Amino acid sequence: MTPTQCPDLEVLFTELDAGEGPALDHAAECPLCTAMLEEHRQLEKDLYRLADPLPPPTLVANVMARVATEPTPLRRELWSGVPILLASLAVGLGLLISNDRALSRLGAALASLFTDGKALLQGLASGANALWATAAGPVAILLVLLLIVSLTGLKRLVGTGPNPSEA
Repeated sequence: MTPTQCPDLEVLFTELDAGEGPALDHAAECPLCTAMLEEHRQLEKDLYRLADPLPPPTLVANVMARVATEPTPLRRELWSGVPILLASLAVGLGLLISNDRALSRLGAALASLFTDGKALLQGLASGANALWATAAGPVAILLVLLLIVSLTGLKRLVGTGPNPSEA
């Protein structure tokens, strides 16, 4: 065969994978095709010899140190807590509904809360009126505000405490 009649490279490599065919028979006699197959074989050998470089041995330690220095956003902590809260409430509600004794105790507790709650609210209202009438109410509010401001100032002096995720 002449070089103009050489098979297409795609056909040659397909038959090379299969291990037989007329294109391979041609390549055994044609010096151009033999050189092309030898170049292909050398390229494959070089490619198989290449290996992915291994990461440095300190990669995991460096990544974990960087993760530890980054504080967890409060929004992420809240959104991770919401499913836990909902699951807990669902389990508690399921247990409450499935247990008749617990359901009756809950009903009795709610009924006593409503009956006793009215008296509690009336007592709190009369106490607030007495405090306001004797000017102890404004003094109590000022003392509470002073306490909040003092505690906030102390917290800023000390610095921020540990994150909830670190505890």
